[in-house]
Amino acid sequence: MERFWARTEKIALFLFLLAIPTQLGRHFWPEWSRVVGIRVDYLSPTLYLVDMFWIIWIGSRLRGNDKIKKIVNFENFIFLLLVVVNVIVAGNKGVAIYRWVRIIQWIVSLKVLKSESLKVREYLKIILPIWVITESLLGLAQVINGGSLGGIWYWIGERRFSFSSIGIAQMSLWGEGMLRAYGSFSHPNSLAGFLLIIWVYWQKNRIKNINYWIVYWVAILGILVSGSRWVWGITTLLIINYELQITNEKSIKRILGKVLVIAGLVSIVLGVISINYRLKDFFVGWDENSLEKRKNLFVAGMKMVKENPLLGIGAGNFVAQLPQYQKNSGSFWLQPVHNIFLLGWAEVGLLGVVVIGSRFRGNDWLKLFKRKENLILLGLITLTGMMDHYWLTLPQNSWLLMVILGII
Repeated sequence: MERFWARTEKIALFLFLLAIPTQLGRHFWPEWSRVVGIRVDYLSPTLYLVDMFWIIWIGSRLRGNDKIKKIVNFENFIFLLLVVVNVIVAGNKGVAIYRWVRIIQWIVSLKVLKSESLKVREYLKIILPIWVITESLLGLAQVINGGSLGGIWYWIGERRFSFSSIGIAQMSLWGEGMLRAYGSFSHPNSLAGFLLIIWVYWQKNRIKNINYWIVYWVAILGILVSGSRWVWGITTLLIINYELQITNEKSIKRILGKVLVIAGLVSIVLGVISINYRLKDFFVGWDENSLEKRKNLFVAGMKMVKENPLLGIGAGNFVAQLPQYQKNSGSFWLQPVHNIFLLGWAEVGLLGVVVIGSRFRGNDWLKLFKRKENLILLGLITLTGMMDHYWLTLPQNSWLLMVILGII
C-alpha cells in the first residue's frame, strides 16, 4: 500500500505541474460573485483541472495522523485569527472566504514544493518545453487564425473568441490590426509574463544543445505574438545585457545574429497574417484608454488602503467593492489594480502581508537573495507585478509563482 501511495504522489505531482498553464475548470456563480449584477470571473469559485491533480497529490502526501497533528500549532492559530478578522471586516464575505481558501492552498503547496524541490526541478526539465512549445505555437495559430482554434484546445482551457469579440485584446503593427495571442490564458499579458519567467529560468544551468535553443526561441516567439509591450521591453533589455557581458570579439556578431533572428520571426508572423484587419481609428492597436483606467484603479486602491491600512478591505474584495470607490471617477472598469503590492495591501492590509509572507517562506526569505539567478527571477516578477495583477489573481501565473518560490 505504501508503494501505491508513493507512486500516486509522484504521478499526481507530475500531472499537477503539467496542467498549470491550463484553465479548464467548472465555474460557479453564487450571488456574491456578481458586482452590480455583472458576473465577474475573479470572484467566481472555480474548480480547475489543476485542482483535481493538486487534491490527489497533497492527499496522497499528507495521509496519516502524525502529519495532521503538525498543522495544529501557535503560528497557525495566529494565521487563522487573521483570516477570521479579515473575513469579518470584508464587505463581501463570500469572496473573502473563497480567496483565503486559495491563499491557504498556495501556502500548503509552497511548503511541499520546497521539500520536493529536487524532484520538481527534474520534472520541469520535461515539462517546461511542453509548456513553452504548446502555448507559443497555440498563440501564433490564434493570431494567424484571427481567433480561437477550438476543438481539442478547448480541453486545456482555450476560450472562444475572435478578432471582433467585445473586449478582446488587439494590437496594430505598421497599420495592420491583429489579434494578440492568448494561448490557454485569459489575457495575453498573463501569457507574456508566464513565458518570460520560464524563458529566464530555462537559461539557468542548461546544456546549450538543440533542445535548449528550440525552447529559447519558441518562448521569444510566444512573447512577441502576445503583444505585451512591457514584456517586449524587458526581454529586449535582458538579451542586450546578456550579450554585453560577453567581452570577446564574437559579441557583436552574436548580438547582430540574434537581432536578425528576432526580426525574421516578426517578419514571418506578419507575413502569414491576413491583411483584412486594418483598423482606421484604432490607436496603435492597443487600448488607448489603458493608462487612464490603470490610474483610476490605482487611485481607488489608495483610497482602500487609507480606509483600513492594517486589516485591509477583505481578501479578494478589490473588484467586489470597486464601484463604491469609483463613484466620482467617471470610469467603470471591473479589474483589480494593476500592481500586486497595492492589491495585496488593499485587500489584506499590512498585517496580512506580513503574516502571509511569514507563512510562505518562514525564516528563509534571505536565502532567496543569495544567488544572482534568484534575484533576476524575483526582480522580473516585481517588474511585471508593478504593471499588472496576474501573479495574484490568475491561476496559471499564481501557480507558476508558487513553483518558482518553492524551488529557488
